[in-house]
Amino acid sequence: MSTVSTPGTRRSSDIGALYEELRVGAALAVRFHAAVAGHLGINITDVNCLGALDKNGAMSPGELAAHAGLSRGGAITAAVDRLEKAGFVRRRRDEEDRRKVLVELLRDGAYARLTRTFDALDQAYTEVIESCTEEQRSLLLEFNRKVNAGLQERITALQEHA
Repeated sequence: MSTVSTPGTRRSSDIGALYEELRVGAALAVRFHAAVAGHLGINITDVNCLGALDKNGAMSPGELAAHAGLSRGGAITAAVDRLEKAGFVRRRRDEEDRRKVLVELLRDGAYARLTRTFDALDQAYTEVIESCTEEQRSLLLEFNRKVNAGLQERITALQEHA
């Protein structure tokens, strides 16, 4: 998607360059996750599900579907089936409501191998972040929170009109 520039909307070169770097970073993140998924024999949606489970803990298939942007029913069932077969998750009954099924991340085995794949990237990010001053890190944190909030707003708007 290109940005159309008119006299009233021209961006300064640094704003344009920053925007372009954000676009490149987003595309590279998608490509990285697709490469990881291919390496593991799963798909990128499955990697998104694993990320949601890692961040949020065990959840119902419906909650997982919402976090991963999947429809309830067939799509999430297929994803959980693939992840369970590959040894990343297990289904278990909720201890408080035995009628409810939860999807739980299995942190050893297959998932432990996956986390090792991310270790080098985590180290590279950490080194870049540590090279920044406290003031720079604060600015970057605020900037990324605003960008992420804006992305979430747009995702929500698109999903509401789908």
